[in-house]
Amino acid sequence: MTVHEKARGETINVYIGEYRGTKYLHIREWYMDKDQEEKPTKKGIALPLEKIDALREAIDRLVPAGEGSAEEP
Repeated sequence: MTVHEKARGETINVYIGEYRGTKYLHIREWYMDKDQEEKPTKKGIALPLEKIDALREAIDRLVPAGEGSAEEP
């Protein structure tokens, strides 16, 4: 799922992937190659699914419900 479109055809995508039997939430930058095929970059994170609740809690603390911008830590 694309969540943000950047310049030059780059996007930030969020998706679930599996590596060595463990499922991960990926938040990763993708780009368009010379053949116009979308490919992932090394820029991003891969978070084990069991850590998603901790990520959600951190986001909720930084961005209170109904607000569109994050507070400084």
